[in-house]
Amino acid sequence: MLKISLSIAMGLFFMQNAKAQFDVGADIMSRYVWRGSGYSNGPSVQPYMSYASGDFEIGFWGAYANDTQVDELDLYASYSIGPVGLTVTNYVFPNNMTPGITTPTKYWAAEAGWEGSIGLELGPVALTYATFFDSGDTYIAAGTSLSGVDLTIGMGDGAYTSDTNFNLIEISLGYGKEIKITEDFSLPVSSNLIYNPEADQMYLVFGLSL
Repeated sequence: MLKISLSIAMGLFFMQNAKAQFDVGADIMSRYVWRGSGYSNGPSVQPYMSYASGDFEIGFWGAYANDTQVDELDLYASYSIGPVGLTVTNYVFPNNMTPGITTPTKYWAAEAGWEGSIGLELGPVALTYATFFDSGDTYIAAGTSLSGVDLTIGMGDGAYTSDTNFNLIEISLGYGKEIKITEDFSLPVSSNLIYNPEADQMYLVFGLSL
């Protein structure tokens, strides 16, 4: 019934919003790093497809690497109310190549992770609070931009840390620019230096966006 109700609601929403926009694209990253931890040993292709109308957006985001680490395809829905953004994400790992997962996970299934998050823009500072509904694993972060360099500091507990207690798991410096290819086309590129103090791990990640 949940699936049927959501499908009907989404269908009515789509039909009633003629100004809605579809978008597709992909990021090609030298490594998949998320919230201070690495999830691939090499390049990761991260495509997305989204549908937006006004302050509402629904879409898919994926991550695929040519190794035995994480393959991921997440479903998300978000809604913005002024400076506040609300998002629900269904994290799904569609094959059995992910460490610790012996069978594929499916959308809406109990083993698929459901997370709710709140984002708040306070002038130059962006705050994020995210928690998984089943496990209670929580991530809190603050970010800002200093002279074009993005700074993010994040904390987490549960699966984010080795002892499940709240710890500092992410200090990230990021910078992006556009490389002009032709008069009408530029290629966005970025680089992030990420340090996880709790795990004592550091990553330097390069990416380009299509």
